Amino acid sequence: MSKIKFIILLTITSLIFLSTKSFAVNNTGEATAYKIKMRYLELCETGSTNANCKNPLVIGTGNSGLINIADTAAGATAAAYGDLTTVPIGKSYTYYQVTLERKVIISGSVSDGSNTCLTNASDFSIDTAERGKVGGTANTVELYMAMTTSGLGDDINSIDTPGTGTAQAAGTVDDDDEYLQVRGKFTKAITIKDGKLPVLKLAFGTTNALGYVGASGGCTATNGEQQGLYGAAPDVTATVVD
Repeated sequence: MSKIKFIILLTITSLIFLSTKSFAVNNTGEATAYKIKMRYLELCETGSTNANCKNPLVIGTGNSGLINIADTAAGATAAAYGDLTTVPIGKSYTYYQVTLERKVIISGSVSDGSNTCLTNASDFSIDTAERGKVGGTANTVELYMAMTTSGLGDDINSIDTPGTGTAQAAGTVDDDDEYLQVRGKFTKAITIKDGKLPVLKLAFGTTNALGYVGASGGCTATNGEQQGLYGAAPDVTATVVD
């Protein structure tokens, strides 16, 4: 069986990474730069859900290198990661689970409820959001995906080590975890047939990839776990082409 790769393509679509908890302001805005690293990619058998990857099959491991999903022309290949050489013929998979580094490189702006809040400076803290600035030009900074809280949606959770680590419950991100698991459903089930191999495409979006949470007008306020700028989880569309 020849090697098949997941092709990572850019699409400009809406993405949301909001807690179900109540905050004064909880907004997202466009990221003009958004660089991620993938660390683990799995297929999930029929019977999987947004919250659970059933009998995961590993098809990609290692550091993908930085992929700027906000700066690639639509439809152009940004990176390739993983292969299907180990997928058994005849078995069906309906979901994927990708593990990303929570640390991302990002620039952009978002409303804090009163002002346009721009990315300003990296603080390198895994357990807090980031203070922004009002006015000027957005700087490219390092910050972390997700607020460290629960109620973030069943399709995500943090994990301390890619693949073999301790994962949090669906919808929960722990303030010590460096990685984020994201699950999604394929447009149709993947079933490998002898002599016929599908093309599998993952597409990311950045239209609302920068998040702000906290007090209205609090862009430059002291940052905290739930005060400041954070990286929203990429919206991922997984398309199967026979």
